[in-house]
Amino acid sequence: MRKLLLWLVMVAVMVAAILGGTAAFLYNRTGEDALPQEPVQFGDITLESNGWDWTVPVLGDKVTKTYESPTNLTVQKLGTFTDTIPQLTLPAWVTSATVQITAPDGTAWSGDKSSCNTYTYAQNGDYQIIVTAYHNDADAPGDPAGWYAYRAGFTMAMNPKVTLSTERAAQGSIVAIQLSGILDGEPSVESDLGTVWFRKTSSGYMGYLPVTYNAEGGDHTLHLTCGTLEKDITLTVTRTMYDTQAVPVEEDVGGGEEFRNAIWPLYTTGSSAKLWNGRFEAPSAGAVTMEYGTTQMVDGQRSGQATGLTYDAPDGETVTAPQAGNVVFAGTLTLTGGTVVIDHGCGVKSYLYGLETVDVERGQSVSTGDPLGTAGTTHNLIYELRIGSKSTDPQIALNGNSGLQFRESE
Repeated sequence: MRKLLLWLVMVAVMVAAILGGTAAFLYNRTGEDALPQEPVQFGDITLESNGWDWTVPVLGDKVTKTYESPTNLTVQKLGTFTDTIPQLTLPAWVTSATVQITAPDGTAWSGDKSSCNTYTYAQNGDYQIIVTAYHNDADAPGDPAGWYAYRAGFTMAMNPKVTLSTERAAQGSIVAIQLSGILDGEPSVESDLGTVWFRKTSSGYMGYLPVTYNAEGGDHTLHLTCGTLEKDITLTVTRTMYDTQAVPVEEDVGGGEEFRNAIWPLYTTGSSAKLWNGRFEAPSAGAVTMEYGTTQMVDGQRSGQATGLTYDAPDGETVTAPQAGNVVFAGTLTLTGGTVVIDHGCGVKSYLYGLETVDVERGQSVSTGDPLGTAGTTHNLIYELRIGSKSTDPQIALNGNSGLQFRESE
């Protein structure tokens, strides 16, 4: 019995020695290379950590190794940013973060991982950014847990800059207006061409100006105001040679007042966010029987111009959403039959007229290609693309080279 007990003690000592030796070996082999290596960047510059505290598992949660260095007041100098707003780039290992930016006037802004690039720079001068990047993933208990701290100083010297998607715009087109730099207000534009709706971007603002089919050719002055900034911009409108097409006399079915009451209020309301993404898609596979801007002739007399695309949509064909957005009108009107209006944001809306059936409801969100209803024979299927009350040529957006697609990543 004593021999058995002695033998068990010896085995236990040997196991303990092996485990201890293994733990010591693994402990000594666990170095700083076990810590996250991918850098945190600001304005494409790698930030240097000025403090950290990490716990690295060696044998599960039984044996750990700690690396720590107290934070200090050392400030990394990043230089001056003159062209682009610096963005904070957090690598994949960061599970959470705290960010503080102090402006030249001493005001401080705080954010986290999700909001770290939403800060608005309202003045030029010297700034300081403090970042603490954490990793604590409960789904990966074998990972190191802890944080790195960063402190850096930089100077903003960005004068406001205005960029047009084109300085020569054809009738029927859309011109994007990009405003970047340090801005001390919200922008607005006075123009005889139409209303500009601006959206916030990472570098400033982006707005969209309609140039409708009957916009006067020649130079137009856009008067831009943004806080203390006032600037006149010249946009040259070029004439588009539109076709002429004979159309039959339309029977007067009434419904004008009903149409105005239902549709016109939509010209001045809508989402300020950009809801579309990329090229627009045709709502029908049918051939276009009348192009945008076509001069319509009735018995040899000019009766108007087409404000949209008319499709030869097969009876029963599914009519689809040209782009993502929110349905702001869905119903049947005496003048236009089945009617669906989609708000794409920033004043941009798709108006689809002549549906036989309407299968969506007001308030519904749709994606590109989602079914809206079906085409029929009672009315022609017409697709209009408007900014505010001004119609533009949908075909340009369908081709993917509209101002709506200008620098979309902004």
